[in-house]
Amino acid sequence: MLSALVLNAPELDIPVEESTIIAADGGYRHVEGKNVIAVIGDLDTLKRIPEGIKLVKYPVEKNATDGELAIEYAAASGVKELNIYGGLRGKPEHVLGNLNLLAFAHEKGIRAVIRSRDYDVYFARGAFRATVVKGAAVSVFPHGGEALIDRSEGLYYPLEGLTVAPSSSRGISNVATADEIAFEVKRGAALVFVRRT
Repeated sequence: MLSALVLNAPELDIPVEESTIIAADGGYRHVEGKNVIAVIGDLDTLKRIPEGIKLVKYPVEKNATDGELAIEYAAASGVKELNIYGGLRGKPEHVLGNLNLLAFAHEKGIRAVIRSRDYDVYFARGAFRATVVKGAAVSVFPHGGEALIDRSEGLYYPLEGLTVAPSSSRGISNVATADEIAFEVKRGAALVFVRRT
C-alpha cells in the first residue's frame, strides 16, 4: 500500500495525490479535506484540531521528531511504501533531519521517497533501482560513513567499485541514460537525488 506522509513544511510545491495520507502535526494544513487517516505529533504547530480524524498526540518535550513518530505509526499500520512531502522545504537543519527520515523508514521496513517538484530523494542500501526520466541528473552521496557502490546500470558515469567518502562530492551530477537506474551499495548506505527537471 502506497501512502503519503506530509511534513510541517512552510509550503508544498507538488500535489499530494495518494489515497491514504498521514500528517505530521502542522503538515495537516496542506492536505485538509483530503483522505487523512491520522495526524501524529505534539500538535504544537497545528492551529486547528481536526474533527473526525485520528489524532495521536505526544508531549512537546520528546526524543523524536513528529516525522519519526509518523513513520513509526505508518510502520505499525503496515505501510511498506511511503511518499514524503515537504521534506526539502524550510530550515536547513530540518531538511537534513528530513533526509535522515529516509534511513529511519528503511529501518522500519518502509521504502520511502521524499518527493518535491524538482527532486525525488531515495535511501539506498544493497540493491537499488528507480524509475527516472532519461536525461535526469542523478547524485549519490554516502550516508553515515563511506559507501561502496558497484554494478550500476543506466548512468552515464558508471559506478563500479566506487568508494565514496562523506568528505567527497565524487557522486554528484551523474546523468540517467535510460528510464531506469540501478546499482548496488555493497557497503554502507547512500542518499540518491534524482532531479526531475
